[in-house]
Amino acid sequence: MGRRIKVSVGIVNIRLHPHSPEIYSNFIHDIYRLKQPINIHGDRYAMISMLDRSGEDSNEVAGILTTFTRIETDGAWFDVSNLQEATDNQVSEINIPDNLYPNAASFYFMFDTKSHKIYVQQYSKGKQITSNSLLKYFRNISENIDILQKYKSAKISIVQSTSGLDALFSLKKINEIKITILKPNSDIFADDFESRVEAHLAESHAQKLVLTYDAEPGQSIVPGKDIRAVSNAALDNGSVQVKGRDETGAVTRSTEEFPKILQDTYDPDEISEKEAFRRIVANQG
Repeated sequence: MGRRIKVSVGIVNIRLHPHSPEIYSNFIHDIYRLKQPINIHGDRYAMISMLDRSGEDSNEVAGILTTFTRIETDGAWFDVSNLQEATDNQVSEINIPDNLYPNAASFYFMFDTKSHKIYVQQYSKGKQITSNSLLKYFRNISENIDILQKYKSAKISIVQSTSGLDALFSLKKINEIKITILKPNSDIFADDFESRVEAHLAESHAQKLVLTYDAEPGQSIVPGKDIRAVSNAALDNGSVQVKGRDETGAVTRSTEEFPKILQDTYDPDEISEKEAFRRIVANQG
């Protein structure tokens, strides 16, 4: 058996209205057609470089997200050979075509248009893209004027881990629990919970619901069955923030610090990187 290579996958949840696999398929296709680089961290940019809609009848759209470095050529250049700023003559010899960018890395993704979750490979050939960078890409690209006009405001969040929620609720003392829900889930409280909240948010011109639990003076909140049910829904559709105390003193923690990451390893002599990615996503389903 050869050396095993790790594969890790992050998950981003995208919510559009009205819900339908078709609208999500069209959404990701329109993003692809923009061919717009989005800054995700420092001088690092990302864009969808390939899209395959052949599986959309099975609620699947696949593709590749490519990241690269964008060089600002208008700034000052430095000559390391003489430890001085480069001269105008030296800079004039630099010729980088406008359509070429260095340090490229490609990551597979799969969009489940029924669950409206995008699974993105986060590690490939020594390169990484974090969950926060994925969130930044999809949030910023969805704010493009053409996307906004067609789809209105998309609600986008990182899918977070249950182990992170357990870590928050295991604090020695919990003073406050704040649960943010971007897209209500109909089975949280009652059968018509989603429609009631949607109507309430529309009437109020609001885009999210925030539930806050404050402890009685001198007491610690007990995250019972109902609190955990709403909190679990927020892992896919928002976030949970807890204020309390641990052995170090006062702390504020959020489930956004604990993105859900699917991890596995594969033998490159047996299957390809793409097959390993698809296998881990299929096992998640």
